[in-house]
Amino acid sequence: MKEIINVKSRIDSFEIDVFIPDGWDEKKLMICHHGFNSGKNGESYVIIGNKLLEKGIAYAIFSLPYHAERRGDYNDFTVANCIEDCELAEKAIREKFPNTKIGILGTSFGGYLSLLRIQKYHHDYFAIILKSPAIKMDEILKTIIGQEMFEFFKKQGFGVNDKKDTPMRINFSFYEELSENRVMDNPKYDEEIRIYHGNIDDTAPYKDSAELASLNENITLITYENENHKFSSEILNEFSEDVANYCLSK
Repeated sequence: MKEIINVKSRIDSFEIDVFIPDGWDEKKLMICHHGFNSGKNGESYVIIGNKLLEKGIAYAIFSLPYHAERRGDYNDFTVANCIEDCELAEKAIREKFPNTKIGILGTSFGGYLSLLRIQKYHHDYFAIILKSPAIKMDEILKTIIGQEMFEFFKKQGFGVNDKKDTPMRINFSFYEELSENRVMDNPKYDEEIRIYHGNIDDTAPYKDSAELASLNENITLITYENENHKFSSEILNEFSEDVANYCLSK
């Protein structure tokens, strides 16, 4: 079953899709935060979500500002707006299900946002899962744009990421905001965090997750050998099964 929660943000209104297993006991719900230039209908979340539902765990997902069905004014795409909408979504979910334990699953850019929010707000999550997190997001964006284009990006004040079917216009101020909000500026976490990362990731470097894990004894890093940023079908299924079992055990 799917329920929709409508949320009014500062920039627009958006919908949270909440998927509920049959006979749900309302004990656990995972909020999923998607990656850069993705959205709530990303194919990997169907597989991850189905595994959670099989274990009796609900999950919720929504699109970040200037992503998917919210593609509007590119000026809306800021770190501050993304974090604010994550907070609004979580508040709405907690109000709808006040007796439910909440966990988060952040992928890539969503993992970066999750880490920033944990630093800032210290929510009480029963599980924190990161898939291929973009820990050094400012450096990743610079790589995406390319060294030759970066100076033009800086001078012009904006650039276009056209490496996908859905081009994004990105302000240079977004890069500056990323640079001002670095996860590794405050890399210590008290929370138990579980990171899954492919060791040949050419988008969000595996070494960044390894570095973060080395600084926190309560971070568990699960390494997938010869896996890139987008997991193969076999590994995505393995990952989803492990995540669902871990959430069930918490």
